[in-house]
Amino acid sequence: MSRRRKVSSTFLFVATICSIILLGVNSTCAVDMAPDFTLPDLEGRNITLSSNRGKVVIVNFWGTWCEPCKAEMPSLNRLYLESRDKGLVVLAVSIDPSSQKVRSFITQKGYSFPVLLDSKKEVFFDTYGLFGLPVSVIIDRSGVIVQKVIGEAAWDAPPIKGKIQKLLDGRKI
Repeated sequence: MSRRRKVSSTFLFVATICSIILLGVNSTCAVDMAPDFTLPDLEGRNITLSSNRGKVVIVNFWGTWCEPCKAEMPSLNRLYLESRDKGLVVLAVSIDPSSQKVRSFITQKGYSFPVLLDSKKEVFFDTYGLFGLPVSVIIDRSGVIVQKVIGEAAWDAPPIKGKIQKLLDGRKI
């Protein structure tokens, strides 16, 4: 290899490494804090995400017309009931246009987790930039998004339950 070619290759390598470091392209070092929001619950009380700092939070975006959303809710409720005393919070954020259908569905099913209303989809679209349902955002005790779950999940299955338990124990997933 000629001297000129070695210098060019070395320069290109160093420039690439510098770009990665300076531009923060290495996403493993990035911290993605969960954007805060405030939404009303079914009783009209405002609930703020940041009021749950220090807990592990699953923000589950759903709609009453969404079959996969409804299918995952029983397992999400079981996980919540099993782990809420250990510091797990589930915030089920409905993007339904009307609270009446949401209230009826939740009452009929007897789910225990808090249900919030995002009828204008401001948190769903604008704050979190999401599309499609169901989508869940898992947030650790320090308020950092550690995972987005796209699509229906079996929340009480060992793989997901294990991840949540690690977070509840203060470990990384």
